[in-house]
Order: sequence, then structure tokens, then C-alpha cells
Amino acid sequence: MNSTDFREFDALTSAIEKKIQVCGGPHEKISQINNILKIIANLRREIKAQEQLIENLVNLSRSHQEEKGEVTTRKNIRDKHYMMKAEQLKKLHDLYDELLLTVERWRTINLVGRHRELHPLNKEVCPICLEDVPITCLDSVEYFWCCGNFICFQCFQASFAGGQLRMKNCPCCREEIFVATEEKVRQTEQLAKRGRPWAQAIMGERYLYGSSIPHEHHKVDVQEALKWLKLAAEQNHPDAIRMIAQLHHGVYGKVKEVEQCHIKARVLLKEAADLGNLKAQRNYAMMCRLGQGGPDDKSEAAHYYTLAYSQKGLSFEKDEIAPLQISDDLRDEVLHAGLFLGIYHFYGDGGLTRNVFTAKYYLEEHVKECEKQCAYLGSDSYMYLAACLMELQERTFGRNITEYSIPGYSSVPRAISLYWKAVKLGIDSPNKYAQHSREVLKNLLSKLKRFCGHCGVASEDIPEGMLKACGRCHSTWYCGKECQTEHWKAGHKRDCVRQQV
Repeated sequence: MNSTDFREFDALTSAIEKKIQVCGGPHEKISQINNILKIIANLRREIKAQEQLIENLVNLSRSHQEEKGEVTTRKNIRDKHYMMKAEQLKKLHDLYDELLLTVERWRTINLVGRHRELHPLNKEVCPICLEDVPITCLDSVEYFWCCGNFICFQCFQASFAGGQLRMKNCPCCREEIFVATEEKVRQTEQLAKRGRPWAQAIMGERYLYGSSIPHEHHKVDVQEALKWLKLAAEQNHPDAIRMIAQLHHGVYGKVKEVEQCHIKARVLLKEAADLGNLKAQRNYAMMCRLGQGGPDDKSEAAHYYTLAYSQKGLSFEKDEIAPLQISDDLRDEVLHAGLFLGIYHFYGDGGLTRNVFTAKYYLEEHVKECEKQCAYLGSDSYMYLAACLMELQERTFGRNITEYSIPGYSSVPRAISLYWKAVKLGIDSPNKYAQHSREVLKNLLSKLKRFCGHCGVASEDIPEGMLKACGRCHSTWYCGKECQTEHWKAGHKRDCVRQQV
């Protein structure tokens, strides 16, 4: 294991300290960051001392072997001191991971706070808990069709017991909540005519998409939909503004009543995004990223992707954005935002500092949630996550190919598994990410096959001339059963990922 180079980490730490001094932020976050920096400084000193000890031991071991005429192998020097250094390096890696994720949370809190100072959200008071509730979309609160009032989702969830709703009557007007669909349609129309923006937005949505629900029978009528959506948009309802923007963008096809104009669509989507609408934030960021309706602006895209991801409410601290749904599953818009935030951090695009730790966090969350929800996953998601794992492995333990199989500390088997998944997705629909993954695998596996993952002996130095792969992960090769068993016990069982090539 080569001497660790901390220059890149030093530059990143200095940049973090300067950013905190310039931008400020929540006191508890800055204190947490400073504490982690102190721990890292202490750990660096320990690692330097450990490196010196290892270097002395290796030199002593070599001189002793030269006297006896023995050959130095990795099996001779991978002793307890070597593994102690690997353990210390892993601790350093984990501390940097914690530090940079804390900085990212701090960046997100600052960005969202400053954005809301410039663009306040529409808020109304919940009649039950008397808390201000941001109205960012039709799903922000639970509306009552009888009187047009609402309660926040926290109060609505509190009214459930044993999976059943205990509330039978409206808490505002005491009318019965559960009524026939025909009555709901009539009540919605009455509320829309009385000027309720959410009811007007629902009417516009019904006429825009059409409805086959019995007793509704709303046929697609773009002109009628536009009438209701404009009335709701005049009262700054975010969903109404977003749907008008999508009409201008051509999402619903060519509509003669609406001018197809990407410039107008981009302006309106920004307006809805600034009002906290999650779909509008995702769509506006996508238009900025692709240069639709204006210049290609990755900084603006990263800004609005961050706003969208801040509504996740799981990893980052919950803020004043109300939960968008009772389910724990993440919205597609949040998953989409997480993917591109990971890619932007990986390349350092969009005004973000290149940071592989944070990129790995976003991409790992994206892949995990998409697999959990059986949502769409492309080859790019697997490829970028694998690239992050490989880069962090090399940055932590060194770029020597023989250091890829340190037992208990290797990310290589998992990275190879992800690359294979990217290749598999490209079989039916070929793409550049699958092709790149195939090339990386070909190059990486050709190198790994040349050395035993435990003792480091080269394949040309054994009688058979060929090493045998681990039957489970197909990413580590061995010269014999003894080396494979020792490597498994030493920690490969924690690294090994079942793989079907």
C-alpha cells in the first residue's frame, strides 16, 4: 500500500472552510463540521505514524528475506500492521464521507432558505393545528369538497386508526365527508365558480385529461380546461401555472388554442417552481439542462434540482415543505433530481465543486430507491455509481491493481456488479453508458486476472498458468483453494457480491 497523498483532501477541506466563512449557515452545522475536521486532523497524524511503521517493517522484512534468499510477496507483508493501516484509511474515508455530506446538507439548507426569502411560498393556516401550511400543489393538503376548506396532512394522518379514517364529518362545516361521486363533481364545480383556486385547477385538469369515472364523464376540452386553469393561475396556484406551461411546451400535443412556445413554457415553469411546485422544479431544471426555451444553464438546473431534492424529507432535515404523500416511497421528480445532482457532483458541473463522496451519496440513494420501488433505472445510474466506487477505492487505498482486493475493504466486487448491470440494460437498448461499462469491465477484468487476490502471485508464475475466479462475485482470482479460503476468512466475505455474468 503506497503512502497516502492528502493533497486533494487538503484542498477540499480549505475550500469548505472558506465557503463557511463567506456564506455562514446554521450554527449547529458549522460546529458539527469543525468537530469532524478536528477528528480528521488527529486521524491523519495516526496514519502518518502508521505509514512510517509499515515502511520500516517492510524494509526490515525485505532485508531479512534477502539474507535468506526468499522472494517478497504480498502474503509476506499483508500482516496485522498492514491491515491496521487499511482500517485507519477506511476510518478516514468514512469521516470525509460524513464531513462532505454535512457540508452538502448545509449547502441545501442555505440554498433553500435564500431562495424562499426571494420567492415566498403561498401559505394558509390549518384550522386544526393552526400551523402555516405551504400550498405547493393539489396534493399539499387534504381538501374537503363540501365547504372548500382543508386540513394539513399531519392532522389528516392523525385521524387514522387501524388503517381506517375516524373522521366522518368535515371539521369545518360538519357536513358528511363520504358522498357519492356525482355529488363530489357538483361540489367541485360550485367551489370553482365561487373562486376557489384549487377547485378551478381540478376542473382544468379534468377537462385537460378527460375522465371516464361514472357520473363525471368530462370529455377532453382544451378550451374549457384553459379557461379554468387561467382563473386558478391568476390566483397563483402552482399546479395551474405548471399545466399551462406544459400546454405551451407541447406535452399534450399540438393544441390550436395554445401557442407552442418553449420560451413561454420555460418562464411559466420557473414561476410555478418558485412557488414550490415539485413537478415544475423538475421540469424547469430539465429545460435549463437541455437548453430548451433559452440558453443551456447547468447552474440554474443544479439550483432547481436541489430545491426538488430538498422535498425528499428523508435524508435531509424536514423543513416547512409539507409531506407530499403519506407513502414512504419517493416521488419520481425527487429520484430524477437525485440522479442529476449525483452526475453534477461527479463532474463538478452546475457551479458545484467536484465531489465524488457526495456524488456517491446521491447516486446510491437513487439506485436504492428505484430498485425498491421498481422504478425505471438506466445504464447511466449504474455506470456513474460504479465509477464513484472505483475512484474512492483508488483514492483511499491506492491505484495499484494489487490493492483492489484488500479483504474487508474492497469496493471493487460491488463496482463490477454495477457495471455488469449497466451492460445488461444495454443489450435490448444499446447506449453509450452500456458501451462504456463494457469497455471498463474488459480492461479491469483483464488486469485482475493476472494476480492472485490473496498472495499476489502472477498467473504466469503458477504451473497451470491460469487463476480461478471467485464463483460468487467473479471479480477476484486465486492461485489455489488455500488462498481463496484464507482471503474469504480475512474479509472477502464482506466484499463479495453475488453476480450472474
